[in-house]
Amino acid sequence: MLDDRQRLSHFPASPLLCLSWFRGMESGLVERTAGTPRWRPFGAAVLLSGSQSRPIVSWSPTTGRAGMLCFPADVARPLFGIDPAALHDRFVDARDLLDASLHPLLDALTDADSDAATLSALESHLATRWQAVQGQQSPAAALRRFGRHWVERLAWQAHQWRRTHGPRQVERRIMAHSGRSLRHWQTLVRTEGVFFTARERHEAGLPLDWAALAQEEGFADQAHMCRAAKHVTGFSPTDFARRFVEDEAFWLYRVWV
Repeated sequence: MLDDRQRLSHFPASPLLCLSWFRGMESGLVERTAGTPRWRPFGAAVLLSGSQSRPIVSWSPTTGRAGMLCFPADVARPLFGIDPAALHDRFVDARDLLDASLHPLLDALTDADSDAATLSALESHLATRWQAVQGQQSPAAALRRFGRHWVERLAWQAHQWRRTHGPRQVERRIMAHSGRSLRHWQTLVRTEGVFFTARERHEAGLPLDWAALAQEEGFADQAHMCRAAKHVTGFSPTDFARRFVEDEAFWLYRVWV
């Protein structure tokens, strides 16, 4: 049983696009208007959301089943036929955006009453499309490498564009392709590197030396790292570390391995 506070979910800024679905439950974003938190229900059972430039918080007043399918921007177009740039910092009813040929997938996801049924729905409706996309991409080794792997591919793409385009044209292409500058994404994955290193030290029972972690991950200094951490997660490294251990609302960070 969860109390109202434990029904919050904290999510970091992220380059990933997500297909999210809900069965028997309602969810929505917690937004601040003039400093006052306000809950805004999504109003749809299946959502598409774009990359997020800032951390977000959701809240679900009831219990049910929910799922998220996460994928990088360069997979969005061939897999779902959507323009990633149209979804940056947005949550959209998937039925309004996806072609009607994909609506049976949305029905199957919301009807699924078990993990096995969910996996079966994804395999039945996305297998052919995914196999075609997978042939064009080299897989990331693990979730913890996913963001860095994608940013490395984006940097390689920028390098290719520089052969035929000027710096400003390349910058515009990166923004159109991913919604943010390459520098923005590189800062994000450096911050993610701090997270994984800090978690390993915590699990090993070792003290957290923020200054040393900042240096290891390529930040100018500890203050630079703290600013980046707050931009990505909404919390300072020390506050985040405490909440990671104690707060149910930080479940996403605990399952990201």
